[in-house]
Amino acid sequence: MAAESKPLATFFVSHGSPRTLVDETPTTDFYKKIGEYARRENIQGIVWMSAHWETPYDTIEISSNPNPDKDFVAFVPEHILEWYRTYKINSSPALASRCCDMLRENGVNASLSPTAIWHQDVMIPIRWLYPDPSTCPPMSVMSVNGRFDPHFHLKIGQALRSLRKERILLIGTGGGIHNLYNLSWHHIIYYRDTTFRTKPIEKYAAEFAVSMRESCVRNSGPRLGNALCRLLKHPHFLKCNPTPEHFLPMIYAAGGCTSYEDEESVNAFGGENWEMNTQLNSNFVFGLPKDDTLFLSANEDETSAIDLRSNISSVSSTATAVEAAA
Repeated sequence: MAAESKPLATFFVSHGSPRTLVDETPTTDFYKKIGEYARRENIQGIVWMSAHWETPYDTIEISSNPNPDKDFVAFVPEHILEWYRTYKINSSPALASRCCDMLRENGVNASLSPTAIWHQDVMIPIRWLYPDPSTCPPMSVMSVNGRFDPHFHLKIGQALRSLRKERILLIGTGGGIHNLYNLSWHHIIYYRDTTFRTKPIEKYAAEFAVSMRESCVRNSGPRLGNALCRLLKHPHFLKCNPTPEHFLPMIYAAGGCTSYEDEESVNAFGGENWEMNTQLNSNFVFGLPKDDTLFLSANEDETSAIDLRSNISSVSSTATAVEAAA
């Protein structure tokens, strides 16, 4: 592949619940923007990091399966199930092998998996990026490492950074706040609707959301990777993400933009939505030029994080009012 002078941006997407295959939200709007960006930039491939695939010890695996199966998906209409079942994944063993070689050259214990299946955390954004498989570029998907070391995942993004100049997108798929223990599961089980709220946002969750957003949009170059790795020590991190596998793909995506060459680039918040009361689907783009017009909104400025902080007090006030009414 011929190298290009301008590196692509990298992306972190929250895949949400299976209902994200169906329900249009700010998250699915962001997916569509990535698809628009990919076509505008004439991308040649995508390398995903999947939160739903963990490997042990110090290993990373990359799918080299040319015809991968998919995992089970539920709570969606039959026509969506049919799309999911029949979608022909454009899996590229050649791209997988290339990534594996690059990781090994950087000291990562990487290997190819010829039998790996693809999970819904990748298929959900693909549904909105490339609903027609005939238009989808070659792709590969890699695991997260089960030791959950953020610096290890940052290194993986850094090792694959040069792919950005070859029109290869780096995308991590996971979640911003992902605690399966405290979700309101009845929303999806009984009603097939995850987006309505039945209680206020918890103060701890709102505070972590602020820290996550500020860490992403107010840092660039090496500071970006350092800021995101530190978030695993945030006082509310474990309550938001008791198992951090859904957060690590964000660090992978940021790792592709954490060299000193990236200090002049900017990052952007890609929107969010809550599901089942406590799951926050946050989305970010890293490594944009300052003159970008697709992801950098004219209304997105330094006051946005301050505005978000001010929402915490209103959330807390709402919670107090609800408790008093009860």
